[in-house]
This record gives sequence, structure tokens and C-alpha cells, in this order.
Amino acid sequence: MKKTRFLLLLSLIFFFHFTQAQLIMINGETGEYEYENVVNVEGISQNQIKTRSKEWIEIYYSNIDSVKVGDSLVHSLISKKITWKLIQKGIRIEIFVDLDIKIKDNKYKYSFFNFRTGKINYGELDVISLKTYIERFPEKYQILAEQPIDDEFTKAITSLEYYILNGKLYNNDEDW
Repeated sequence: MKKTRFLLLLSLIFFFHFTQAQLIMINGETGEYEYENVVNVEGISQNQIKTRSKEWIEIYYSNIDSVKVGDSLVHSLISKKITWKLIQKGIRIEIFVDLDIKIKDNKYKYSFFNFRTGKINYGELDVISLKTYIERFPEKYQILAEQPIDDEFTKAITSLEYYILNGKLYNNDEDW
């Protein structure tokens, strides 16, 4: 009897956990989506990190307007078109994200933040918060919208880390 109750309780916990699952990282203070981390890179100077960060942004996000470079900061507004599947229909959205890379010797801190979706009208952003956009859908479909976004930014973070360490883009193809 106790084993049955325990299993029932455990299954309820898993059920509520997975129905409330969220893929995109959320900032605890603001409640908005954000990917942020400090990465240590031994033997790479502040200038090398700054140069490689700027180069990576220009290569990885070819449709950017500008990259602002300061003494210890690289900033850019980036955009990415992503398709997510609602039932059987593909929904294509464009996501606009601010990217800051703060730099010190042997380490940097990247921050993808201020996630928005919309379009550019007459040179001006016409956007809403990505969180607001996703929350308009029933909860069971929200994970479908979050999955391709999380996949894309996880891939971008991996690429950024590899580029800063090696000075070249990560090539996933095996050399035959």
C-alpha cells in the first residue's frame, strides 16, 4: 500500500514537472528569457577575445546591422528566423535578441537577452516580448515554440565558445 502511494505521488510529481517544463532560460529577477554565462579561456588576452567575439558575430549572424565594440564590451542586436510547429503547421517567426559579451583577460561573459519577435517596418523594430508571444498559446503548445529557440541559441553558444578558443567556426562534419 505504501509502495503504491509512493509511486502515485512520484508519478504526479513527474506529471506536473513535465507539463510545466520550460526550455528557454528565465532570469529570476526580471522573469524574461536570457542565456548568460561566464567562460574562462586561459591564455587568451582581452584584445583577442574582443576581436574574436566581433568576428564571430559578423560571421554567425550575417544579417546584423552593427556591432558596437567598447574597451571591455562587444554588443549587437541580432536576429534569427526560426520555424516551430503548431499541430501540423510550421510557424515562422523572426527573433530579435540583444547580445553582450563582456571581456576581461582570460574570461568573458556572454548574455543573450531582451528576446523579442516581430519585424522591421520602415527601419524601426515593431516587436513584442518573446515571452508574451509564447504565453498567448495554450501551455501544451508553448514547449513546441520554445524547443527550436532553445536549440538555436544553445548551438550559437557552443559556436561562440569554440570560436573564441580556436579562432575558427566549429565544423561538425567529420573529416573523411
